[in-house]
Amino acid sequence: MLRRRKLDQSPDELVIAGTAAMLAFSDRQNLPRTQMQGNAAAITEILSLNSVPLAYLHGRTDSSLAPLFESAEFSRALLGHRHKYSQWKEAFTAVRDLFLSDRVEYVFIKSPSLFPYTSGNLDVMVRERDFARAGQLLERAGFVELKNIREPHKYLYKRLHCGKEVIAIHLHSRIFWGATFVDPDTPWSRGNRLKPFDDVVVPLSPEDCLLTTFAHSFYENSAIRLLDLCIVKHLVDGRKVEWSYLQSTARAARWEEGLHLSVLAYQRLHQEIFGGSLFPQEVLQDARQFIGRRILLRGAGRGLEEAKVTLPLYLPLVTSKLLGFKKVIQSREFGGICHRTAHLVKLLTEIVIIHILRVNPQRGMLIALSGIDGSGKTSYARALLEALGNCGLKAGYVWTRVGSQTGFQTLAKRWTRKAIKSDRTAESQPTADRFLKTRAILSHGWRSRAWKAVNLVDLCLFYNLALRLRLLRRQVVVCDRYVPDIFVDLHVYDRSPPGDVWLKLLRCCLPRPAINILLTAAVDLALNRSSDSEPPCMESLSIQARLYDQAAEVLDLAIVDSGHREFGEVCDDVVGRAVGQYYRRKCVWFGWDQDK
Repeated sequence: MLRRRKLDQSPDELVIAGTAAMLAFSDRQNLPRTQMQGNAAAITEILSLNSVPLAYLHGRTDSSLAPLFESAEFSRALLGHRHKYSQWKEAFTAVRDLFLSDRVEYVFIKSPSLFPYTSGNLDVMVRERDFARAGQLLERAGFVELKNIREPHKYLYKRLHCGKEVIAIHLHSRIFWGATFVDPDTPWSRGNRLKPFDDVVVPLSPEDCLLTTFAHSFYENSAIRLLDLCIVKHLVDGRKVEWSYLQSTARAARWEEGLHLSVLAYQRLHQEIFGGSLFPQEVLQDARQFIGRRILLRGAGRGLEEAKVTLPLYLPLVTSKLLGFKKVIQSREFGGICHRTAHLVKLLTEIVIIHILRVNPQRGMLIALSGIDGSGKTSYARALLEALGNCGLKAGYVWTRVGSQTGFQTLAKRWTRKAIKSDRTAESQPTADRFLKTRAILSHGWRSRAWKAVNLVDLCLFYNLALRLRLLRRQVVVCDRYVPDIFVDLHVYDRSPPGDVWLKLLRCCLPRPAINILLTAAVDLALNRSSDSEPPCMESLSIQARLYDQAAEVLDLAIVDSGHREFGEVCDDVVGRAVGQYYRRKCVWFGWDQDK
C-alpha cells in the first residue's frame, strides 16, 4: 500500500504533469498542445511521486513544456532516472538471456511497453511449472532470495554489489495479491498484441494488463498513481479492448466490485487531468449501474465523485481492504470455507502483528568479522550492514577492542602515571618503539596476568550485554572484532605462544556467532592498507598473523582472503557468505511458506 501523505497540488500543475507523463507513450498518442503553467519544481515532484519514467522523456523537445524540461529540478531528477534505467536494463538483459537459454518464458505484469525501472522492483511472471527453476537461475546469476519478504506465489530476489542493491526482481507465478485476480493459464494463451518500447519487455495482453493495473491500484495500493492512469490511457485510447473479457474475468475471480469502482475512479481522474471520457459509454454505464444496485458501494462511488483530485489519487482505504478480504473468503483456490477462513485469519494476523503493532518478525543472528589490522574488517562490516538493510533486515553494529574498556583504562592510568611524568615524549615515539616498550611493561608476570584478567572481565561484560540484548530484540548483529581478535590482542605482547585454553574459555563465555569470518591478508599488504595515521609495526602484524592462524585451528572460522583481490570481489564474498548463512536458517518466526 502506498504511504499516504498530505498533498498540495494545483489543477494546472496536475494537467502539466499528466501531459508530460503521456509523452513517455507519445509514439502512440496525439498529445494536446498545452501552455506551460505552474512551478517546474512542483511538477517534477508530482512526476517523481507518481513513478513516471522520466528516462523516456530524455531528448524531448516539446516546446510547450520547455520550461519544465530545462529546469534544474527536472534535469537532476532525469539524471538519476537515466542512471537507474541503465543499471537495471543492463542487469535484466543478463537475466533475460539466462531465462531464454533455459527456455523459461516471462512477462512483465505491470507494464504494457516501457521498462518499469521506477517500480521498487521488476515484477516478472513465469509459468507456474517454471517458478522454482526460474528462482534457481536467478540464484545462479548472483541473486539472493529475501525469504523474510516471501509472499504466496511471489518471491523477491535482489542482486547486491559491495552491499548496495544493483537490481530487485519480484518473481511471480500468478497475478496474486491476497488471492488470484487472473486465471494463471490465461496470460500465456492470449497474445500480447503490443509492440514494446524496450527489447527486454514482454508485456501481457492489453486486457490482462488493464486487469492487473486495476487490481494492483485498488486492492494493493489503494491509490491510483499518474503512471497507472497513463498505462490505462495508453491501452484504451485508439485500441479495441475486449471489455466483456475484463468483466467475465473479474466476475469469475470474485472482484467485480473492485473492477467497477476502478473504472469510475480512473474516469474521474482522467476527466480532471486530460478532459473527456476515458472509457466507452457502455462500460461507464455498466459500472454506475453495478455500483448503484449495491447499497454498501454507493457511498464509495459518491466519495470518488466528490473527492479532491490529487496525484496519487487515494482510494477509500476501508472499502478497498474490506473488498479484498471478501475476495479472499470467496476464492475457492484456498479450498473449502474452513481453509479460506484460516487463510484470511493468517492474513489479518500478519497485518495486525507486523503492520499495525510493528512487531519485528525476523530472527536474530550474530555475524563476526575478524582479521589483522589492515585486513579491512570495518569496511566490510559497513558494507554488510548496508546489504542487510537492503534485504529488509534490522541490523546492528558492535565494535570494541582490548584496552578500550573502563576497567583497563583505570588500571592503565595507575601503571603509567609515573612513566608519563618522566617521559613526556612517549606519544611521539614510532609505533615500533611503543610496541617494544609496551611489551617490556607487560613482560612482568603479575602485570601480564592483571592486563589479561581485567580486559577479559571487561570484554565479557560488554559483549554479553551488548550482543545478547540486541539478539533478544531479534536483530542481525554484525560484530567488528570478536573472539579471535580478543585472543590476539591479549597475547600480542607475550614472548611465548599462548595455550588454546584461552580460545576455549572465550568461546564458552561469549555468545556464539552463526558465522565467524576471518579476513586474511599478507602482513606487508595489511601494513600498507592500514587506515591509522600511524600504522602498526611489522613485528606486531607478524605476531598477529601467527596468532590468527592458531585461532583458525581451534575455532570454526570461515576463511576469506582479502589480500590480493579487489575490494568489490572480497566484499561480495563476505556479504554472500553472511547473508547466505542467514537465509539457510528459518529466518522469520511468522510468515508464508518459509521452506521450499
